[in-house]
Amino acid sequence: MIKFISVILIIAAISGMLISCGDNKPPNSENHNANGENDKNAEKSVGGTAAEVKTEPDLPDENFDGYMFTFLAHRYNAEDWVSEDPLELVSEEQTGEPVNDAVYKRNLRIKEKYNIEIEMIPSGDERSAIRKAIGAGDDIYDAVVMFNNNVPGIVTANYLTNVEDLPYIDLDKPWWDPAVNSMSIGNKNYLLSGDLLILDNEATNAILFNKDLLADLGMELPYGAAKEGKWTMDKMNGIIKGAAADLDGDGIMTALEDRWGLCVFNDTLHSFLVSGGGALAVKDENDIPYMDFASPKNLAALDKVMNLMYNPEYVLNAQAPPPGGRDSNAFEIYTTGFGDGRILFMWIRMRVVELFRGMEANFGILPMPKADDSQEGYRSAVNPYTGVLLGVPKSAEDLERVSIILEALSAESRYTLQPAYYDVVLQRKYTRDDESGEMLDIIFDSRVYDIGSVYSFGNVFWDFISLAATQDKNIVSYYEKKIGAMESAIEKIVNAFRDMD
Repeated sequence: MIKFISVILIIAAISGMLISCGDNKPPNSENHNANGENDKNAEKSVGGTAAEVKTEPDLPDENFDGYMFTFLAHRYNAEDWVSEDPLELVSEEQTGEPVNDAVYKRNLRIKEKYNIEIEMIPSGDERSAIRKAIGAGDDIYDAVVMFNNNVPGIVTANYLTNVEDLPYIDLDKPWWDPAVNSMSIGNKNYLLSGDLLILDNEATNAILFNKDLLADLGMELPYGAAKEGKWTMDKMNGIIKGAAADLDGDGIMTALEDRWGLCVFNDTLHSFLVSGGGALAVKDENDIPYMDFASPKNLAALDKVMNLMYNPEYVLNAQAPPPGGRDSNAFEIYTTGFGDGRILFMWIRMRVVELFRGMEANFGILPMPKADDSQEGYRSAVNPYTGVLLGVPKSAEDLERVSIILEALSAESRYTLQPAYYDVVLQRKYTRDDESGEMLDIIFDSRVYDIGSVYSFGNVFWDFISLAATQDKNIVSYYEKKIGAMESAIEKIVNAFRDMD
């Protein structure tokens, strides 16, 4: 009888494991269509979980005889930048840091499997570096990781290989992010993104909030509203109105002395446009972009956004000083303000979370709010300032070899790098509660690339930043004045794509 019961228990345990594996899916169960919008009929790749059943890439067994696979990578340094060089490409040794060690283990597996070495050559100007290599016929770079705002000059100069010409890149596999479909033009795509990278995650927009301050003010946590799909701009506006206070009693709201309901930046205007269901540009049935931010739907969303952002009584723009100027820079304003409990909500790019890992107060993360309850899903813009995309230079000598190695690295990253970043770094090391982990699923499942912000047709993205800095609400006037320049810029880029092989 004891043996019989033991057998039954073992069978039950195995059955439970199988059901768990069958029901478990990556945190990203949605896809994006050509305009970066959710397509629930396909899987979107941001990062696998430890419990996910591993999918192997469809690749041949090859021995590349010690070949040195070389990434050209961006180099950038700023006050809120964790590392001037990318952390996700190479690692010389294990240090105990989750991301570093995941990169080390991933690369070691791929190096041993294909008999290769992997190196990274960082540059402060990826465009010049790749131009020189192609001009000299130098095949030194196998792949380039470039900032999104460097993409237009690199792609339209015909420096990259069409993804269709990379024989072993399988975009149907879960380690590639189909949100990048929004960056194609005329059904030609030269860009990749997915689990090989983490800076695309780090550039995703979200909202950080001070949980302790919210409790002190007697306000309800917004997690429930977010999970129910009811986290909206009106909901946020109602909360931040009640949070601001003139703490020093001088009758003037000042950046470093008073308490604010929301802290924003100039490019928050674009982020709110996207989260409200809009975009600067979308694409037609022929995959050709056109300007869309002045459509009636988007103008209604922008009106709501500007009414929220442009209220000096409770919203602080860290980059737009009031009359008389400020005696502090934006970095000090938002880091000290949030760290000291004088900012309730703060618009962020996800990488900023790491700056507050030592903060005493508890904080949480929320997706960008919807325009209203009727909006189908959340939308989180990938910021063109700090996001990156991947491409293969035209000068790469062997596209079969390049595509095999990129596919292998990306596939392995799904089960090493992404769990380290997503599960360990974000959900356990920096965030302070279980609900923030659920919010991360929502945020990364809803990423959007706005082709209008990356290509900034007719300078539109940078103009939007200027509009936010001056709190200018005259969107229609701006559109009527600049639409000709925008359409000319689109035509020029479309023609460049048509001429590219």
